[in-house]
Amino acid sequence: MKQDSLSHKKTGFLANFIPNSKERERINVFLIIAICLILAEVFYVYLYRQQLMSQDFRHYKGTFKQFGSIAQIGFYVTLAIYPVFFLLKNKKIKGLKWGSFELKTILQFIGKLVRQWHVPIALLSTGIVFLHVYMALLRGFKLDFTYISGIISTITLLPLMFMGLKRFKRNDRNLHFKLAIGFLILFFIHANFS
Repeated sequence: MKQDSLSHKKTGFLANFIPNSKERERINVFLIIAICLILAEVFYVYLYRQQLMSQDFRHYKGTFKQFGSIAQIGFYVTLAIYPVFFLLKNKKIKGLKWGSFELKTILQFIGKLVRQWHVPIALLSTGIVFLHVYMALLRGFKLDFTYISGIISTITLLPLMFMGLKRFKRNDRNLHFKLAIGFLILFFIHANFS
């Protein structure tokens, strides 16, 4: 019986990519939360579509912009992994102290936190971005800078997520990092210049 449950754990979709079972469970939970958020939004829009469509566009736009702002914060937290690990690789950090604390020890603690929460927060932020996109497109697509930059950012997010899965086994040839930088630039432009 025990052997049967062990073989079941190894055959799940994420088990092919994420070897650590605790990390896989945390990611599954946040993936389910993100999917539930999207389904709840679709259901909400279905129930209140008439009210949403008759709402003043500025008020409606403010609502879906809030989703975008929340996702923006989440993605910036997610991207914090890169500067933290860049600093940890720097050999000059070793001897630096801040009071009685060694800077490297503090960075290692922060690194552990950002490493643990990188994927769950990214999944949650992605779910929120899909809500933002869904609501933005629901009232019609406009051929302007805001909509085009948002669509390009969202399209970049899809291969970024796939390469993130491959990153667990280091099979991404650093494409996850390159796509993350591209996404950061596109997302920053969309969020701040539209």
